[in-house]
Amino acid sequence: MSPKFSVLLVLIILKRAGSSVRPVVTFNPNWDKIFTKESLTMTCNVRSPIPADISYTWYKDNIWIHTGQSFVIEGATTYNSGNYQCKGTNTDISGPVRLDISNGWVILQAPLYIHEGDDVTLRCHHYPGYDGGQSIFYKDNDIKRKWESVSTWLINKINVRESGGYKCQKQVYHHAWNYRENGGTSISIKELFTTPKIKVTPFPVKEGDNITATCYTNVSLYRPETELQFAFYKDGRNVQKFGSFDQYGFHSAKPENSGEYYCEVSDKSIRKKSKELNIEINAFFTHPKIIMTSNQMTEGDNMTLTCYTERSELIPDTGLEFAFYRDGKNVQKFSLSNQYEVQSAEPNHSGIYSCEVRSSTNDLTKSSEELYIQIQELFSHPGIEMIPDVVKEGNQMILTCNTSIMRNDVELQFAFYKNGQNIQEFSSFHQYEVPSAQLGDSGNYYCEVTTSINNVNKKSKELNVDIQGNSSTELLTILLPLALGMLLILAAILVTLFICSKRSFVKTQEPTTEEPTSSSNFNGDVQPEVAYSVLARFPMSQNAPETTKENHENNVVYAAVKHRSRRQPATDLDSIYQNI
Repeated sequence: MSPKFSVLLVLIILKRAGSSVRPVVTFNPNWDKIFTKESLTMTCNVRSPIPADISYTWYKDNIWIHTGQSFVIEGATTYNSGNYQCKGTNTDISGPVRLDISNGWVILQAPLYIHEGDDVTLRCHHYPGYDGGQSIFYKDNDIKRKWESVSTWLINKINVRESGGYKCQKQVYHHAWNYRENGGTSISIKELFTTPKIKVTPFPVKEGDNITATCYTNVSLYRPETELQFAFYKDGRNVQKFGSFDQYGFHSAKPENSGEYYCEVSDKSIRKKSKELNIEINAFFTHPKIIMTSNQMTEGDNMTLTCYTERSELIPDTGLEFAFYRDGKNVQKFSLSNQYEVQSAEPNHSGIYSCEVRSSTNDLTKSSEELYIQIQELFSHPGIEMIPDVVKEGNQMILTCNTSIMRNDVELQFAFYKNGQNIQEFSSFHQYEVPSAQLGDSGNYYCEVTTSINNVNKKSKELNVDIQGNSSTELLTILLPLALGMLLILAAILVTLFICSKRSFVKTQEPTTEEPTSSSNFNGDVQPEVAYSVLARFPMSQNAPETTKENHENNVVYAAVKHRSRRQPATDLDSIYQNI
């Protein structure tokens, strides 16, 4: 098996194995061309991560020539000219690099790898051992630097457009002769990184998707350490400043995110821009509108609100859910129904309504604009009043249920209640009459109003009615308690007198040891002594007039008998009162 075929077989095996590490060959000194008898060292560089226990193999023109990381050429000959490659264990083989060995008088040397943005030094080099003079440099036969004693030419921040043919002339002194020798080379400026491309995933983009835009570029294999910065733009406006992250994204894409996107890549000196990519975000559904069945709503009507939206034809069978709000508060949670209904609407259902639509697949939510709805009253809240304001017993009492009708086509029915009990059923008559009010008609009254077309009912506040009695009844009411009090007092006095008289009678029956006196009767009893007392009907006061005979007609006279012995003086008549 030939060495060339062996190298090709190795390349095929490595490609099938999917090896991703590729070494790079470098020269020291870093020139792509040298003279015979000069020396040069080649190195096989593998970027991190470096495989463990790696070994290196060198090839010249696809033929194995050496083992080891470095390959040294000492005292070069023209035989050493050729294309060199190296590979490491479990790595790809490097790209070929060209080394030219010259035995002429003058050569134009350039670095092995030249990338855009580099500061490049070209050297007009003469054969070692001889003296050199001034040099001149050309590009495509145009003079770029005139004769000077310096043999190098520095090109700052070279760009790809400066690729082409370069040459130089130099004076060389040999045996007192002055030669002008030419040396030339072709320089190919490599891209430091490729022109970027912007790609979007997923594609095509649907509303609600999480979008990622990536800026793709490839760094030169010979400058893997290059650090790049990325920026993103939409419709010419920067949306993400330069940074090390090569992606730009946003969550839950919306149609307004559609536009022309591109990215830029930069290192310290080179800046490249991608082509624009049109990103069109297809809407799942349009922004909803809230619609009411009727422009005018009256209490008692059935109110229906519809949340209307159009689904995208590009995205069929999208599951949508709907919710409704009044004054910012949820009145119907998310469901498959796009309608909200209120049976027999009331004025308190008035307010600012809105709806939301949500996709059940990606939680995309859209809100409608607000709609103000006013529910008009059929009639005002009723009030009950009594005519007259104060009703006395026996007089007529009229209760009136007052309300205002907002629509002429509405017929009202009225009912009246006392202490929660119905006293007049619903009818078209808005009054309740009592021809001759009695005290029992007092109580708490209210009325109720209803319509026959949509069953709207309203109830008044309660009215407290107190029927007042006439004057004779009032006098009787006042005197009756006083008369009962006097009778109780009189009864108490009679009971007391009875008890006192009982005690006096018992004492008269007791035996005595005293001798009878002349005043005693033939039985030896002591003659009793009688005391009288008058109880006036009305209390006495200091300012009361003197008692007359006429005044005594209504007085009550009480008598008490007191027995006295000859040895015992007469008892003070005041004791009679004590007994009483």
